Amino acid sequence: MKQKIVMINRIIFILSLAGVLMAAYVLQSFLRNTGILCLTGGGCELVRKSPVSYPFGIPVPAFGLVGYTGLTILSFLRTTDRSASNNKLLKFMLGIAIFGVCFVSWFTIMELFVIKGICTWCAISAVDMYIVFGLVIKSMLLSRK
Repeated sequence: MKQKIVMINRIIFILSLAGVLMAAYVLQSFLRNTGILCLTGGGCELVRKSPVSYPFGIPVPAFGLVGYTGLTILSFLRTTDRSASNNKLLKFMLGIAIFGVCFVSWFTIMELFVIKGICTWCAISAVDMYIVFGLVIKSMLLSRK
């Protein structure tokens, strides 16, 4: 059981680190007003230039960078902790993951119906966040046994 929890934390760490890298890459394009590699044609540029991509004047990838950084740090601490089922860290992770899932869901709806363009990186990040959320839930369930 404990090994399974440690393995889940390691997967969360890797996925969160990937999220940090994606968010940093996209954020630099937002801050420098430069294009990024986009597999959906011009969707990333359309999204980057939209005012919807700056809630409260903050570029959307900045939210991702903060959230994924928090998840990376907490999952690392939880994995290295002798008591791998440290519930306090797990509760913080759950809070970040819930916010993340709500945020990426909101932004995906904005991309589809307001911006009318899909950013490849945003879509990958959304899937990443949903997987992390599921793994945090799985870890919580295993910790209760």
